[in-house]
Amino acid sequence: MSVFKSIAVAGAQSAIGKVIVLTLAATPGMSVLVLTRATTARPAYLPENVAHAGINYSDVDATATILSGHKVEVVISPVNGAAVLEQIPLANAAKAAGVKLFVPSEYGTITKGIPAEDVSPFLQGKMQVADHLQSIGLPSLRVFPGIFQDYVPLLVGYGASKKVNILRSLKGDTPFSTTSTDDIGGFVAHVVTRHPLSVLADKVVRIEGSRVTLNELGAVFEAPVEKVDAIPGVEGVRTAFIAQLQKFIEKGYLNTETKLADGDGSGGANALWEDHRWTPLKETLKL
Repeated sequence: MSVFKSIAVAGAQSAIGKVIVLTLAATPGMSVLVLTRATTARPAYLPENVAHAGINYSDVDATATILSGHKVEVVISPVNGAAVLEQIPLANAAKAAGVKLFVPSEYGTITKGIPAEDVSPFLQGKMQVADHLQSIGLPSLRVFPGIFQDYVPLLVGYGASKKVNILRSLKGDTPFSTTSTDDIGGFVAHVVTRHPLSVLADKVVRIEGSRVTLNELGAVFEAPVEKVDAIPGVEGVRTAFIAQLQKFIEKGYLNTETKLADGDGSGGANALWEDHRWTPLKETLKL
């Protein structure tokens, strides 16, 4: 039996968003609303029992009216990086509509408690959203799953060289979490339908499907490990992004154990999805 009865999902065409929507749509007694931009047609994959509304993110009053009309209690927002800051007016609309919980787009490097010198551009927007949610008094749930499992080959340039490439400056022995997109989306859908607000409000949680080190990926891929100056197979802005991810892994910012601050989710939260079988990395990669 669901704790919340009406949930809206923005960013429903992302990989995580689709899993969340389909899982919620299969939950008995659940009302599901998908929000897209006003110029976007109803996504073709949506089941008939899922409502759809096109919105202008900057029109807070109109969005609040839609959320109120559907009696939305939770807004889940697995939007992509380009839309992260649009969650601020969406949060304002949710607050005005009486929404009880907002699940913003995080799903990567832990942002709560990260040292200021490591706040790179791709984290700044997420941290702005988190600060805004706190400032308006809208409870949030922030979920950190480590590295997406299907992203691991790119992380080490395996596809380009058939080797596990690690930046020369790193040891590569720090464990990090990897989680499949199905498990990430399934976890979010599960916890908001099975746990009360008191368990979720203003919480930071970390989950993982598998734990591995960069060096251990050699055994996973059955490939040589090589120290390099740059990760092959990436270019442009992704070059700096991939390098930053490897450095963050080395510092422990992508695992379930490293403590950065009180309430940062260290210790892990897999237990919130009772009796779930988490997908191993090798299974996702079909190795």
